[in-house]
Amino acid sequence: MRILAKPLGWVVAATLLVGTVQPGWADDDDDKVHASLVDGRAIQEAKGIEIGAIMMGGHSELASNQVGLSPNAQGLFIRDRNGVTSRMVIGLLVAIGGALAQSGPKSVESKSYTSGDYIVTETTTTYYSEAEKAEMAKATNDTIDSLFNARYSDFELDVYSRDKFERGDTSGYKINMLVGDGSGKWSYETGLGFGKVDSIVDRMGAPVRVDWSYLGMPFRVAYAAGPLRFALTYEWNWLKYGVDKKDRLLHLDAAGDPEVRATSHPWHFDVSTLLMKRIAISGGVTTQVASEHQLGYFAQAGVFF
Repeated sequence: MRILAKPLGWVVAATLLVGTVQPGWADDDDDKVHASLVDGRAIQEAKGIEIGAIMMGGHSELASNQVGLSPNAQGLFIRDRNGVTSRMVIGLLVAIGGALAQSGPKSVESKSYTSGDYIVTETTTTYYSEAEKAEMAKATNDTIDSLFNARYSDFELDVYSRDKFERGDTSGYKINMLVGDGSGKWSYETGLGFGKVDSIVDRMGAPVRVDWSYLGMPFRVAYAAGPLRFALTYEWNWLKYGVDKKDRLLHLDAAGDPEVRATSHPWHFDVSTLLMKRIAISGGVTTQVASEHQLGYFAQAGVFF
């Protein structure tokens, strides 16, 4: 807790400054019961910005399974809960993807044959018709509309630093953008995520750099009841498939310094709540796929505007 003492002081001070600001609700339901002293459903349903401090330790997603190095990380975070940030970014990516698909070829066929002393290759490119382009544009617009009509969304940015705080091995960032729906108690979300972190960890008296990178899809299911919200998140990291086995073992980089790659598909289980309609607190555990059940832990506390 000493790690979070100074950031938590900022959290309390900011809480006093914004005491008159009230969070909205994800579905704009005026009849919804407002947050009580300790309320788990409020942290899921409320609409607003959350800013605070975060720390991680143990065998988290940043840790190396093969070498057994587990960095400690601390930093700051910002959450846009049920706002427009994730909807806008994902919607923009959908719009760009739809436009590229419409302007690109529908199919490309090539065939080769011998003509005298030459090999001739003929390529036939077929493009979408105007009717097909219109149908694709409608599908793109419908997808974007569904993003903005979804009940839940989260934009989550974590920034770590080993230089700006009193402790910590890690510098870098991680972003998750999720959009989904649910019933009030239950929520189901998915989206996009990416990040890049490097950690300097001591191994038998020598520093080793642990590189972690993330590009993929987070999936989350959450249940809120009474004072607590329970959430289970799986992060499907596409970059895990591009890491050679030798890179996961201790090796030297181009400068001759020891390093190891640590890219995984982690699971996160967390429990969170909202105190006095203003202080958001969360904590939980992390495990990597194929990590022999080793656990990492994380905790965060912030002000909810």
